[in-house]
Amino acid sequence: MARAIASTDVDAVFDALAGDLATCGDGARRWCDRRTVERFVRADKGDVVKATKRLRRTVRWRDGAKPEETRCERCFEGDFGSHYMQQIGFDACGRAVVYSDIGLALDGKPASNVEHCVQVLELLERFLPEYPYDQYVWVCDFHKLGAGSMNPNTAMKCLSLFARSYPERLEMMIFVEAPKLFNGLYKMLTAFVDPVTVQKLRFVKGPSGKGGGGSLAETFDELLSEETSKWLTTEMRMNREMWSVVKTKKSWIKSMIIENGVMEEAAAFPDFASHDCRGTDEFLNSPAGAHAAAFVKRHALGSKLAAKERLLPEFCAPIEDEAEDARIDQTEALTKTFSFVKLDEVVDARQFDRFE
Repeated sequence: MARAIASTDVDAVFDALAGDLATCGDGARRWCDRRTVERFVRADKGDVVKATKRLRRTVRWRDGAKPEETRCERCFEGDFGSHYMQQIGFDACGRAVVYSDIGLALDGKPASNVEHCVQVLELLERFLPEYPYDQYVWVCDFHKLGAGSMNPNTAMKCLSLFARSYPERLEMMIFVEAPKLFNGLYKMLTAFVDPVTVQKLRFVKGPSGKGGGGSLAETFDELLSEETSKWLTTEMRMNREMWSVVKTKKSWIKSMIIENGVMEEAAAFPDFASHDCRGTDEFLNSPAGAHAAAFVKRHALGSKLAAKERLLPEFCAPIEDEAEDARIDQTEALTKTFSFVKLDEVVDARQFDRFE
């Protein structure tokens, strides 16, 4: 059931933040609209004091950091394969689905991983449906996980980011083929994460049956759209069966720049020959997909790495994106396509107020 939020509570938070908003730039003020305030009040179960504290931190952070303008410097200037984390489709309810393959990510540094995470979350923000469907499902593939990807600071910083500045957004996180190596880190994280959040973490076996947890096929069929389920299964099989190729040549950022995510090397593999690593057709043809493509192309123009690799075709010209204050409401369209289900609570971290 959708939790009702008192209008007077929302008004109280707005009043408490009036001074902060008056000194902020246009971006932070536009972001902090009534829908956002309601979400923060909901995250703290109607506690106006806690919601004001969390939202004040976030407004000040957004005003200074300008996350809506952030790009992952490692991906655009270091190596296009630095991270492999992006939206690729939708779940059965129209929520965004993010996929990350930890083994494909070349960079394991906490700071740059958080920067990339912000890039992903900001690309999602403007295209999430109305409450109670304004969330996302995160699929983490642990294929080829190594000790270099086990820095606990990376996980804690990302969870802290979710809790502080993106509350009420995470619907579920699915861990695919998590090895025993991950057990220690998982136990440490669950000691600092709210119990409700722990219930949102699901472990499933990999496409070949490796790892612990439930059935991959059954979980995907239950939660995801048919197209997204098929795409993810194909993507994960491809990353395993063609590992010697994908580990050095696969890049979502690079594929977005050249407008082609089909690998030439996959031609000899019938199951993967037409697989587009950018995401499902449903995503690529959606407003969210178009916005992601425009974002990548725009930032590629200022990338020395893109210029060095001659990835700037004639179509990669300055793009007039939508006005920053545009709010995309897809609820009506999604209602015609997806069936809706009850949502749960929210991510939390130790340094932020727990939800009682």
